[in-house]
Amino acid sequence: MKLFIISGASKGLGASLLNLALDDSHIAITISRTKNNKHPHHFHIAHDLAKPKGLDSKLDKALTKIDLKKIKTVHLINNAAVIEPIGDIENFKLEDIEKHLKVNFLTPMALCSWVMRSFDKKMPITIVNISSGAAFHPIINWSLYCGTKSGLKMFTDCLAVDYQTRKNFRALSFSPGVMDTNMQSTIRKQTKKTFKNIGKFKQLKQKNELLPPDKVAMGLYSLIQSQKNITETHYDIRNL
Repeated sequence: MKLFIISGASKGLGASLLNLALDDSHIAITISRTKNNKHPHHFHIAHDLAKPKGLDSKLDKALTKIDLKKIKTVHLINNAAVIEPIGDIENFKLEDIEKHLKVNFLTPMALCSWVMRSFDKKMPITIVNISSGAAFHPIINWSLYCGTKSGLKMFTDCLAVDYQTRKNFRALSFSPGVMDTNMQSTIRKQTKKTFKNIGKFKQLKQKNELLPPDKVAMGLYSLIQSQKNITETHYDIRNL
């Protein structure tokens, strides 16, 4: 039996991954403000990821409800992220910048830290940080999103190096492509003033070129099911 720890699992990619894990009789701990699934193997933590303080104690409590002797593998999937604020940096307030940084960067790092110290060193662990093309290429008006995703990519690279001698550990950065999610809806609601390339993203929806979250989830799920198949740090749904 495997333990999946998934942030942002109330909808989109996270919800699809949760369903796949539960369908295979695995155990899941999810972290988000709302819960969307009632299942005896599903343990939900209601928490605002923009406020990471206190999350570790909630995770510790969740573990006490699980028979850890049955757990053979742990998968942490840092999926939750925000795209806003979008626009020129001069228009962002400090609190908006802080929220973005905490959800997209600080909290994923904190979750990685918690996982690495909460399980026996012999436990096979896979950490998956959901990435984006924005981690590799600058996108106009997305300075915060590109910055945090790029930072998370480098953090993943560092994890891979730090624990390279640990045989049962894998750190992955996974780019899911452009999915049909609430984030895309948020992008399409922007104005030309805040996001100069909004037309491109509207066309993706109009032309039905957005990937279904279920399809992306299946690609990632299949990848991490066997650690022996994982030989790289960075994966893209387009190459699976």
